[in-house]
Amino acid sequence: MIAGRTEATALRQAVAWAGAVALAGAFAPGAFACDESLRAQLAAAPADTDLRYDLARSCSRAGRAAETLAEYDTLLAIAPDNPDWLLGQGQSLTALGRPREALTPLEKARAVSPRYEDVWRANIAALEAAGEPDRAAALAAEAGRAFPEADWPRDKQAALARARLLERGTRVSLGVSYEDLSGGRPSWQGATLAVDHPLQGNLRLLAGANVEERFDTRDEQFSVGLVDRIGNNWSWGLMLDAASDAEILPEWNLVAEIGRRLPGDRNVSLRARHASYAAVDVDSLAATIEQYFAAFRAAYSLTASKPDGISARLGHTLRFGRDYGEGSQATLAFGYGDEAETIAPGVVQVTRNKSVSVNGVHWTTPAWGFAWEAGWYRQGDLYDRVRLRIGLEHRF
Repeated sequence: MIAGRTEATALRQAVAWAGAVALAGAFAPGAFACDESLRAQLAAAPADTDLRYDLARSCSRAGRAAETLAEYDTLLAIAPDNPDWLLGQGQSLTALGRPREALTPLEKARAVSPRYEDVWRANIAALEAAGEPDRAAALAAEAGRAFPEADWPRDKQAALARARLLERGTRVSLGVSYEDLSGGRPSWQGATLAVDHPLQGNLRLLAGANVEERFDTRDEQFSVGLVDRIGNNWSWGLMLDAASDAEILPEWNLVAEIGRRLPGDRNVSLRARHASYAAVDVDSLAATIEQYFAAFRAAYSLTASKPDGISARLGHTLRFGRDYGEGSQATLAFGYGDEAETIAPGVVQVTRNKSVSVNGVHWTTPAWGFAWEAGWYRQGDLYDRVRLRIGLEHRF
C-alpha cells in the first residue's frame, strides 16, 4: 500500500469529514417550539411585520430552521431589501444545509448594509459551509479592511488558515522502522516517504516510496493512489504499489476500497486486494465496521485471504482508538487469524498469526507532528517480531 500508510488510514482520510465544516448560525437542535403566543397574535394580525419578525427570531432560537425560513420568506416578499430579514433567510438556509442558496441573500444584505458586521460573519460562515474556503478567507480579509477596529476578522482569518492547512494542505510523511526477530534472526529495517496532496474538490493524490530490508534482502517499492469522498456519505480509494524484481514485497499490489457512513456515527467499508509476489498471487477481501463514541472509536475487520492453490483463510482485527486535537489519534489493535506473508526471499506461506500493537499520530502544531508505532507479532511457529516505528509529519 501507500508507503508508510495502511490502506485503512489512506481511505479513512477520504471517509473522514476532511473539509466538512459545521453549519454556522444560531440554530440549536430542534428540541423546542416557536413561541405559540406570538403565532396566535400573528394569526389575528397577519400583516404585522414586527410580530412576524419576532416569531421568526423565536423559531430561530428554538432551532426550527425550516419554520424560521418560511417566516423570513414571507417578510422578504413584503420588503425584499430589508438587511435583517435577508440575514435571517441566509442563516436559515445555512442551518438547513443549503449554504450555496444562502449566499444570494447574504451578499445582497451586505450590499444593502455594508457596515452590518453580523451579515459579514454569516456570509463567511456560509462560504465555509459551502466548501469555499478560499472565498471565505478572501471575504475575511476584506472584512478586516472594512472593520479595522474589530478583532473578529483577524481571528477568522487565522482560523481559516489553520483549517485550510488541516483540511486542504499537502501532507508529507517520513518514517523509519526496526523489527527484532526471535531466534537470533537478522533484524528487519524499513524507511518510507509518503505524500498526500489535494486535487480538485475532495479528491486527493497519494504517492510514496518504501525501502524494506529483510532476510538480508532489500526491496524498493513505489506507490501511487487516489482517494475521494462522494457527497456526504460515500468514499472510495484506489492504490497501486510496484516493486521491480521484488523478493520479499509483492511485485505489484492493487487495492480498491469503498466506504459508507451510516446513521448513528457508524462507518462500513469493503476492501479488495490483489498482491502478485514472485512465487504466488494472493487475493483478499476485507470488511470493516467502525463505531464512533464521541472522541473514541472501535472497529472490527474480517479479512478473507486466498493464495493460489489454497483455500481461503480468515483473519480478524479489533481496534480501539481515540481522536484528539487537530488530527491527532492513538489506536490499540489486536489481530488473530491466518495470513499470507513472506517468510523468506521468494517464499510466501500462510501462517496462524497473533498481534498486539499501538500506533498514533501526534500533531504538536497544525504544521508539524510525529507518528509512532510499537507492536508484537507472532508469525505462526516460525518467529516472533517486535516492531518499532517513528516518523515525522509535516503539512504545508
